[in-house]
Amino acid sequence: MKRRRTGLVVQMLESIPGLAFKRFPDVVRELAHGRNGVYALYSGDRLYYVGLARDLRSRLKSHLKDRHAEEWDRFSLYLTEGDEHLKELESLVLRIADPKGNRVKGKLSGTEDLRPRLMRRIREMQRAELDVFGPRTVRPARTRKEKPERRVPLDERKFDTIVCPAHEDGFKEVFLGENMWRAIRISDKVIPRLKYIAIYVSDDVKAITHYGRVKSIQPWKRTGKYAVLLKGKAIPIGPIPWGNWVAIQGPRLTAFRKLRKASTLAGAF
Repeated sequence: MKRRRTGLVVQMLESIPGLAFKRFPDVVRELAHGRNGVYALYSGDRLYYVGLARDLRSRLKSHLKDRHAEEWDRFSLYLTEGDEHLKELESLVLRIADPKGNRVKGKLSGTEDLRPRLMRRIREMQRAELDVFGPRTVRPARTRKEKPERRVPLDERKFDTIVCPAHEDGFKEVFLGENMWRAIRISDKVIPRLKYIAIYVSDDVKAITHYGRVKSIQPWKRTGKYAVLLKGKAIPIGPIPWGNWVAIQGPRLTAFRKLRKASTLAGAF
C-alpha cells in the first residue's frame, strides 16, 4: 500500500470568528491538542498579527487580554507535524505580510541575500548594453596616494559580432526575407569591426536561431541609424536559448567564436 505523503502543514482552521473561541475554547483546545503551529489574527479582512506557539489555545487566550485584545475578530490556525521549520515559517509570513500588530520583523537565519548579486549582474548587463555605442575608457577606483592605472579602451576587447533583439514577425520578414536588419544604432567606431550579425528572437522563441555574415553597413534613411546587409542568406545556429540573468533589450556586442560555442544566452556574452 502506498504511504501517504505528509506535508509541513497537516491540519488547519481558517477564518474562525473570535467569538467562537471565546464561547468554545475547549473545542479549540481539543482540536489543537499536542500540535505546534502558526496562528494568524485578523481585523476584518486585514491580517493583523502572526505568531507561533506550542500551546495554541493558551496563546489565543492571552490575546483576549493583552495589547491585541481589541484589535482582532477572526483567527486562523495552521498545525504542523513538528517544529523543525516552525520559526522559519513564521518569519517568512512576517517578511511577506508585515502585519501591523507585529513589532519584530521575521529573521531568516543562514539565508543568503541575493540583492548584491542582482545589483552586480544588472550593472554588468548595463555596461554590456553601452558597449555597442563605441569605445569608452574605464577609470579604476584609486585613492590619493595611488598612482593612476593605464586607462583601458573597451575597443581592445575582441568583438566582431552584434546581436540585435527582434520580434518574431520582423525577424522572419526582414532578416530571413530581405537578408538584412535595419534601424540599428551603432557607433561609427564599432562598424569597421563587425563581421557577423545575429538576431535574438523574443516572444515565444526566446533564442538566437540565425546569424548572417555582414556584407555592408549603410546609413538607414535619415534616422542616424544603420542597416546591415547580409552576404547571402541567414545561417541557422543553436538555437541558443534565453538564460537566467541575461536579457537583450538593445544591440549587444560579442565575439563570434563565443557565440558559436554558447549553449545558453549567458554564454554568448
